[in-house]
Amino acid sequence: MTANNSIITFLAAALVLVTGCQQPSVRPKQICPGKATARQAAAVLGLEKQNVQPMRASADCVMSWRGENGDKKDERVSGKLAFVPPGKIFFKGDKFGEIRFGANETQFWLRVKPELDSYWWGSKALADQCDQMLLVNPVNITEALGIVVVTPDWKLIYRDGYDILSLYEDQKLKKRVYINACDYRIEQIEYFDGYGMKKVSVELTDYWAGDDGLMVPSTIRVGSFDSLGAEESSVQIKLKHIRPLPPEKQKKKLFQRPGRDGYEHLYRLDENCGFIEE
Repeated sequence: MTANNSIITFLAAALVLVTGCQQPSVRPKQICPGKATARQAAAVLGLEKQNVQPMRASADCVMSWRGENGDKKDERVSGKLAFVPPGKIFFKGDKFGEIRFGANETQFWLRVKPELDSYWWGSKALADQCDQMLLVNPVNITEALGIVVVTPDWKLIYRDGYDILSLYEDQKLKKRVYINACDYRIEQIEYFDGYGMKKVSVELTDYWAGDDGLMVPSTIRVGSFDSLGAEESSVQIKLKHIRPLPPEKQKKKLFQRPGRDGYEHLYRLDENCGFIEE
């Protein structure tokens, strides 16, 4: 895998960061009954979403993939994360020079320098319509923190201590969420392509309960899958030093889309879910 491919693979999975009804890799220690309807499940998840607090954390990531000869390769990346619900997020990493990802209420952006010397940006409303085509989608990234918007039209089944909610569009499976019926924490999210094949699986464990009401998964594992259903790459993310983000830092330029700042290539998301150079 080349350096450029490593960058794209990391960004696609770490910032987030499927067929069949696969169970989460670890069964709950305690088995509890689930909710009776999808409406009840959506209501509980909605209340938990309202309780999410602004936070910041350090992130240690290990990216794994198979090389051309089949050998497993690992790359370690450290970074810092800031999040203000419902959708403001900022991530900076120390690999490949400068990596900066951000999103506010209306826009998102990704900057990589010097390896790619490129800057991608677009509207969040448009990105929401291009979820199957974007390598880095701001909606998927917030979901990796355990925040998933579920509505009563999702399909609900209960199995082995989990409420399993599935989202269909045009009778095709798009997303599936596994919820521990005891504490009602999301433990796994699966994303499907237009053919019903698993493309990405996100496992959320070790939820951290902070002194200020913070409740976020401190261990996040993201796996991406090829057309045959085999995992081709993964990212293990450990969030450390999770703490509240003070009000004075929530209003900084951190969540304002920066200018071009000398980047050689500037790309904007268009209506066809592709990036065009400006």
